[in-house]
Amino acid sequence: MTESQEVVVDEVPPSDATPHPVGVRRIRCDHATHVRLPAEAARYTVAVPLNGAVEVTHRTGTFGADSGRAVVVRPESDIGMSCGERFSCYAVTIDTSELQDVLERRLGHTVRRPPELAVRLDLRAPAGRAWADLIRLLATSQLLRHPLLAAAAQETLVARLLLALDHEYRDELEAPVHSWGPGPVRRMIDLIEADPRRPYTVAELADVAGVSVPALLQCCRRHRGLSLAEELRSVRLARARREFEQADAGWTSVDCVASSWGFMNGERFVDDFENRYREPPWLTLRGPAYA
Repeated sequence: MTESQEVVVDEVPPSDATPHPVGVRRIRCDHATHVRLPAEAARYTVAVPLNGAVEVTHRTGTFGADSGRAVVVRPESDIGMSCGERFSCYAVTIDTSELQDVLERRLGHTVRRPPELAVRLDLRAPAGRAWADLIRLLATSQLLRHPLLAAAAQETLVARLLLALDHEYRDELEAPVHSWGPGPVRRMIDLIEADPRRPYTVAELADVAGVSVPALLQCCRRHRGLSLAEELRSVRLARARREFEQADAGWTSVDCVASSWGFMNGERFVDDFENRYREPPWLTLRGPAYA
């Protein structure tokens, strides 16, 4: 990368040695300057401004981006960024293979090549705003490094981008899906119950259920009244409670157990636990003698 001394590039969260199909970097500059990001083979890049405006130049032209507009750069294209003062943005990179895999799982069939994504992403539209909010969450948490949650978070990010951008498969993605009985949901729940610590993705669960991803999501809503994420949380919440009941309070903590089961938000975990079991998790951990 070519940059002036005023430009700071941070990997968020800090990178480890393992390659990841989705990456997030934060670029900051105090003064107006030009940044060049070299082409990354087989990786899309999305520039999501946080503060200020920028002009992004790549092989398809020059496009403006600000708090309401992101720019999508196709693989193998150098990126030139002319930044204004006090500019900052997230640069999100996504492997082409990951994008195509997620698309095929959502469609239920193979595609001959990755989609031709639109260059502009409207961050004021509901889908674009939700995607940008997810980027901020991933950039300010450890979700992309959590052993239980990273793969699902990456899959969700890519899937939401496919629903937020125009491309040749957009209408097919949004088309109604065939309705199924409760069998696929039962197969999915059996798998989760058998190994709740496995870092499941929606695609893996759909394979076991024997239906497409959209069909599985619809089945969960229809037959369980829950989203797939809520189903996973329910099983893991029950396992966390079992661990509290069996653990020695002197050797573990509520935060430690909650994090190990994929609950990153401590306050939300406590609220969910109390709503379901009518007592705080610390009381379950310490036992009835502390009631």
